[in-house]
Amino acid sequence: MTTDLPGAALELARVFAGGGRLIVAAPDRFAHAQHVAVEFIHPAITGARSMPAIAVQFDDIGANLRDGDAVLVLEKLGEPLEPNFAAAAQVLVVGRALSGPALVRWYHVLWELVQLGLEHPGLTGGTATTGGDSTSFLYPFLDASESSDASLLESSAASWEAKGLESEELCAKTVAANHDALDAVTSMIRSVSENGGTTYAIGNGGSSCDAARLVRLLTAQNVPARSLAADTAILTALANDLGVEKIFARQVEAMVRPGDVLVAFSTSGSSSNLMAALDVASRAGAKVVISAGYGGGPMGSHRGVDHALVVDSTSVHRIQEAQGVLIDQVCERLEAQSEVNA
Repeated sequence: MTTDLPGAALELARVFAGGGRLIVAAPDRFAHAQHVAVEFIHPAITGARSMPAIAVQFDDIGANLRDGDAVLVLEKLGEPLEPNFAAAAQVLVVGRALSGPALVRWYHVLWELVQLGLEHPGLTGGTATTGGDSTSFLYPFLDASESSDASLLESSAASWEAKGLESEELCAKTVAANHDALDAVTSMIRSVSENGGTTYAIGNGGSSCDAARLVRLLTAQNVPARSLAADTAILTALANDLGVEKIFARQVEAMVRPGDVLVAFSTSGSSSNLMAALDVASRAGAKVVISAGYGGGPMGSHRGVDHALVVDSTSVHRIQEAQGVLIDQVCERLEAQSEVNA
C-alpha cells in the first residue's frame, strides 16, 4: 500500500502503462471520486493523454476490479478504512487528514505526477519518447530520459511542495479579494433559505463536482440545495435532444423560481451552457452567483450576475482548489451565522 504522493504517482503510472485502470471510491464524498475520474479520463490540459479511471461506490469496488488495476480510496475523515483487494496491483488510501481543497490539490498533483511518470518509459514501461511531451511545461526541470526512481521521486516531492505553497498562496489571496462578496453570498443564501427558496448549483466536469460539494455541505446545514448536474438521465436526454448548450438552461427554466439562488461554477468563466443558464435565471428573477477563474471571464460581466466569486488565475487546477476554499468560506460563514441566531 502506497500513501506518499510521489511514490503513489509512480506506481500508478506503471499500472496505466501495464494496461490497468484506476478504480476510485470516496465514501460519503462521491463527488471527489467523480472528480478524480474526470481528471484522468478527460484531462483539462489540452493534449494530455486519457487514462482509464472509474468512480464507484466503496461496496462496488470488488465487482469492478480486475487483475492489474489500482484502487484509490478517499476515506472519510476520522474513519480509517482497511481495504484488501488481492487483485489490485496497487491500493492507495488517502483522506483521513485531508478534506476539501487540500484533498483536491492532492489528486490534482497525483494526476500531474502520473502524467510525468508516463513520460519516463524507462521507469514505467510507457511508450513516451524523450522530450516534446504535452505536459512538460508542468515540470520543465525534468527530462523524459531520466532513468532513476530516486531522482524522479526527489524531483516530484520538491514539485509537490512547491505546488502546495503556490496553491495556498492563491487561496489566501482569493479569500481576501472576495471578502465582501463572500459575506453577500452567505447572507443571500441564508435569506433565500429562510424564505423557502432553494440554492441550485451547476458546472461542467470538475466544476460539476464543486457544485455537488456545495450542495452536500449546504444540505448538511439544512439549507435546501440541489445540483442540476447530478441527474444523468436528465442531462443525457437534454444533450441528446436539445444539445449540450441547453442542459442547464432547460432545467433552470423548469425548476428555478423567483427567490431562488443559482450558483454557477466554471474555471474559464466562458462556458456557453452556463452563460445560457444565467440568461434564463436572470429572466426568471432568481439571484445569480458565479464562481470563475480567469478573472471571472465573460460570466463575471454577465448582466444578470448579482455576486461574483472570482479567482485571479489561469491554472485550471489551482483555480479549482481556490474555488474549494470559497465554498468552505461560504459554508463556514453560514454555520457561524446560524450559531449567532440560535
